[in-house]
Amino acid sequence: ICLQMDLYDLIVQSLTMYHSDNKLRLGNDNDGGYVIVEMDGYDYLLSGGVGGDIGYEQAFTDKYGVKCSVFDGTDDKAEELCKNEPNISFIKKNIGDIETETTTNLKHIISKYENMFLKMDIEGGEWPFINSLSMEELKRFKQITLELHFPNSSKHWEQLYKISQTHYLVHYHANNNCNILYSTGQFLPERHPHISVPAVFECTYVRKDLFDKPLLLNTQPLPTKLDRRNVMSKLDYLIDCEPWVHKIDE
Repeated sequence: ICLQMDLYDLIVQSLTMYHSDNKLRLGNDNDGGYVIVEMDGYDYLLSGGVGGDIGYEQAFTDKYGVKCSVFDGTDDKAEELCKNEPNISFIKKNIGDIETETTTNLKHIISKYENMFLKMDIEGGEWPFINSLSMEELKRFKQITLELHFPNSSKHWEQLYKISQTHYLVHYHANNNCNILYSTGQFLPERHPHISVPAVFECTYVRKDLFDKPLLLNTQPLPTKLDRRNVMSKLDYLIDCEPWVHKIDE
């Protein structure tokens, strides 16, 4: 039971969402676009997993005037798309936790910059990559957008909790192409509230040291007006409860 309670706390801490102003959506109006917090001062964009859509990378590099490296070892469409983009370089490698001829842990780039933006949708490869990052390396990312896939073990939640120590979760969108992964009622004592956790979801994180004072908890139901359905033929997941949404006491 002790371990189960620890897991519950990890989930709650990892999914606790905070309020941040000045959000905008970059990229396409469907799967591939992301909601971020508007702020200047980036020194690089790292992008993992793009397939045949570099709309986000084009919008970001145009807006903030930075260089971008795109990594995708499974889809050749992006290579062709990046050829005529002066600020976007394509590397045919998948992101992971080791450096090989076909994979990269990005450490050779992370060590060079201090205010990067990380955008990543790599179909589960995010877990070994996040696990490989030190706290100091995490702090080199000013803002992060991740699509997270099937966090169905305590190890996964430990990795998300690690991010929550250096960054605020400021946006969350459940991917409506997947079913609910599980309810915490399946493995936690009845005295805990049940949390239904989507199988796949998009998160936006902003580094904590960028704010003069701690952010307030989020009170806005999800999805927001900036969000778009991943699959247009399905309804979005509506979320209006803790730990994502916190009610203001009357």
